[in-house]
Amino acid sequence: MALFHTTHQAATILTRCLPAVSSQLLFHRGYRPEVLKRGIEKNKQKKKPLHRVVEEMLGLEPAIEQPPRVELPNNHPQYSNRVDFGPENPHYHDDVAYLFTHDVSLQEGVKQALWLTKSKLMGNGQMPNQIQDLTTSLEIPDMDEKVEQSIRQCRQYDTVNKFISMKRYSFTTTMALIRLCSLLGPQYSDILSRAQAPNYYVSASWTRENNVIQVRGRPGMLMTSKNPLQPLAGLDEIQQTSDHTLETFYPLAPTIDLRTCYVYKDNYNFPGFHDGYPFPHAHTLFMYGEYDERQAEKINARGIMFAFANALCRAKLQYGTEEMDLPTPFVTQCVVTNGVNFSYIHVQLNTLQLDSSDGLKNMVWLDADSALYQDMYPPLLKIRRTKGNRKTDRRYIRPLVRRDPELGCRELDVDVFRKFLACYLNGAVN
Repeated sequence: MALFHTTHQAATILTRCLPAVSSQLLFHRGYRPEVLKRGIEKNKQKKKPLHRVVEEMLGLEPAIEQPPRVELPNNHPQYSNRVDFGPENPHYHDDVAYLFTHDVSLQEGVKQALWLTKSKLMGNGQMPNQIQDLTTSLEIPDMDEKVEQSIRQCRQYDTVNKFISMKRYSFTTTMALIRLCSLLGPQYSDILSRAQAPNYYVSASWTRENNVIQVRGRPGMLMTSKNPLQPLAGLDEIQQTSDHTLETFYPLAPTIDLRTCYVYKDNYNFPGFHDGYPFPHAHTLFMYGEYDERQAEKINARGIMFAFANALCRAKLQYGTEEMDLPTPFVTQCVVTNGVNFSYIHVQLNTLQLDSSDGLKNMVWLDADSALYQDMYPPLLKIRRTKGNRKTDRRYIRPLVRRDPELGCRELDVDVFRKFLACYLNGAVN
């Protein structure tokens, strides 16, 4: 075994044997400063790019001057712009506000959403009469074959994986059906006066029996148009809603499932687009995601809340925050789907007097849970277990759709797509 009599001898042999040794390895107790400096300079030379070495050998000036190094603050950017939720915040209120976001579930479902929006359920589970008339009059050549091809495209050829996430499958199915509807563009030119806004943001606020209610979030994809949708009910039918009594949940409060917040802006209404946007009117909101039959009621209630928010924020931006009955109602639509089941929601905003339960009511039509076809392979649950934990947390369960080349659309119901087509062409057909 070789013995080193001095630290200088050991450092010299070490730098010869390991020329690429890190400078941090040389910082050891016992090495002389000149040895450490020599090792650091050697490592700096090895890390220099080739063009810098050539410039130094020829005595040339650097072609590009290096910008001065800026010292970053000693805090993580994630926490540099934290919002103060205490009384020091200028938007702090003593009264609490109840928030509904895209990840809040109403346990009472549609009935709770109707109370929060002061709405009456119309149509006995059917779409409005104008939309039903469109379902019987609209036709696409070879509709059955094209709908089946679209489903096969999304379920078989969208990916080579054995399973497809339900969220991705519902999104691709929605976009495929929208492309089918756009085939009627040469016949109805108003379709070209629309735009799609994926992942848009909406915010609406109102007062309901002295409770501040606010809807915020990014629910899905919104299709906007240059012209607003026409009212779905006449004046006589609107006046008849004043006799309707809203269902309550005593002893439970209707705001029991909403989040609470003390920092908020009063009467803040933002439709998702700034002034000057060429397609300012909300047409149809497409909400796609992963859910099953047990969650369908809550998802439909979520669609009602966000469709109502789309109409309310635009009405308040036009008429102000004063409580009044609207001279012209605002109409919005919503399509909720998981790729197989479809729910069609129509909301007509008749009044801004939402604090009291008396007077005119808003209107909601709900055609819920219409199956486009019978799913041959039900959604599977893929479980991912955490390390060292035998129990599986619920957030590790992912609904999946099986991909199979031999898939057949059993009991394909084209009438469900006709409803989709009627919602899409609403406002474009004279």
